[in-house]
Amino acid sequence: MANFLGFVGKQAMHKAAINHAHKRGWLDLRLGYTLLRDKRVSLGVKLASLGIGVALTVGLVLLEVPLEAVIGTLLPLLGLALDFAFDGIEFIVVPVVVAALVIQWLTPKSVVEIVRGA
Repeated sequence: MANFLGFVGKQAMHKAAINHAHKRGWLDLRLGYTLLRDKRVSLGVKLASLGIGVALTVGLVLLEVPLEAVIGTLLPLLGLALDFAFDGIEFIVVPVVVAALVIQWLTPKSVVEIVRGA
């Protein structure tokens, strides 16, 4: 019975992954990364999308300040080191992911359709 449930679960996950890969939703991360690397997208649009990502990251970090203060008080050296490590990772990863999600809305539709078709 366990093997059968494992097989059915594996098939369901595979089908869900295939359907998600073929479905183009309103937040297409792969398209966003492609647009960030594409030369047809202007530098201003790329910088605007990264600026939105940085602004959201700063807002997120400001919301974390009370929790970080408590952790820094309870674990003085370790808390500070972990805080710097997580904030560093956060300031690199989050703006790029947000930029990849937002850039398809800032780029002209004609360029998005060309990149999508390629």
